[in-house]
Amino acid sequence: MSTLSTLLRGGLRLSFLRTPRQVPVQVGIAPALALIALVEALRLPGVWAETEAPHTLAVDGIASPLITVAVLLLASAALARLAQRPSLHLTIFAWLAAAGAIPTLFDTLLRCTLRGGTHAEALWWLGMGWWGAITLRLAWFLAPNAGRALAGAAGASAIGLFAGLAVDAPSLVQTDWLAHYESREESDHDAARLASELEDPEGTIYAQPALLDLALRRLAPQRPGKIDLFLVGFAADADEGAFRNEVDFLPALAAHRLDAEDRALRLVNHPGSADELPLATVTNLERALEGVAGRMDVDEDILFLYLSSHGSEDPELYVNQPPLPLDQLDPLRLRDALDDAGIRWRVIVISACYSGGFIDALRDPRTLVITAARADRTSFGCGNSANATWFGNAFLVDGLNHSANFRRAFLRARRQIAEREKAEDYEASEPQWAAGDAITAHLTHWLDALPEGKTAEFVPSVRVVPAADTPSPSPATADTEPLPE
Repeated sequence: MSTLSTLLRGGLRLSFLRTPRQVPVQVGIAPALALIALVEALRLPGVWAETEAPHTLAVDGIASPLITVAVLLLASAALARLAQRPSLHLTIFAWLAAAGAIPTLFDTLLRCTLRGGTHAEALWWLGMGWWGAITLRLAWFLAPNAGRALAGAAGASAIGLFAGLAVDAPSLVQTDWLAHYESREESDHDAARLASELEDPEGTIYAQPALLDLALRRLAPQRPGKIDLFLVGFAADADEGAFRNEVDFLPALAAHRLDAEDRALRLVNHPGSADELPLATVTNLERALEGVAGRMDVDEDILFLYLSSHGSEDPELYVNQPPLPLDQLDPLRLRDALDDAGIRWRVIVISACYSGGFIDALRDPRTLVITAARADRTSFGCGNSANATWFGNAFLVDGLNHSANFRRAFLRARRQIAEREKAEDYEASEPQWAAGDAITAHLTHWLDALPEGKTAEFVPSVRVVPAADTPSPSPATADTEPLPE
């Protein structure tokens, strides 16, 4: 213990550019390493203060004190050789280690006081200057002449400077980035949920029958002797604007491309539309399908049902409008709602993860089911990262918007999505197509009588990203592409 205290006092004197009073010769490695540990402990609070939370002690950060040990060993060896006293190697090593206590304490106090400033580089150069002054003072104390002292100080300083410039050692204290992003995602989710809450939940619930009845009355009636298309959109998650944007695009698509002006009904979960549009609840969907069936000629007209939300492997479509506790939509309940409404001809498009899991329950000779993904795959583009999901943009905005042929639009979208997933190294979602023979023939009859349409402009109701960041529709070549079998 007496040796350790002697070495510490000598090193502290050196840090103030004064020479040690005692020169212990028989010094083991343990006291020297203890002094290294002391200095590293003094360094930790400053590093902690400047490191972004949440913090973690990193195993690879042990490289930083090990590099310090290596630098001090080399510098002390050079100074011991200069003094022509090899036995002083560990003594000099311990002095240099202890001499770093005061500069390190000063550095830590500044970092804790000036956290987050642009002072790091200046503090580093200040530390290197202090190191050079300490090695010069020690070399002058040990060397038999001025020339040797300058040479030894220059060598020791060069070792420290080279190590500092050439080696970028990891820190013992690092940011736990996994916990950081998990925390940020949870915070973003909480913020989105708060932003998506209804201002007057009770009033909104009581208004649903009137809003839905009004939306149904506004639908244009069926035209006798003509196969008409009626559209129902279901944007089920209020936390994300992309789902609402896709469903809000349906009226323009209906009017410009599908010869179905005023035959699109929207059910949307979003506080921005809750005063004008019925909510996307399972009950409203059941009532909407029944009401639309009353406006159709169910023996010939076609329902185009577009559902957009998150999906799960159950399978189930996520229905969410905070703070209301809402039922989720599963395939059997959707099938029952369609059957109970008496709608025979159905085109059902589901833009959600794992949406392929709906196909078996909905499969029917008079039904076409299109999904954004296989039953065991996710789809992409939700998470408030775009104005429309990848599938919604590819199938609605870029595909069906250029060709009323559902098959062409699907193939175009599938190819576009596959290219994008490959480019961004995502697992393929593999959009699915399941068409009964009867609906395939019926859609051909509808398409043959369809007047030439035009492309509708996609104007997001909820601007999630700037317009420049939203993929633009490709040139309208879909109508001239060969139709694969």
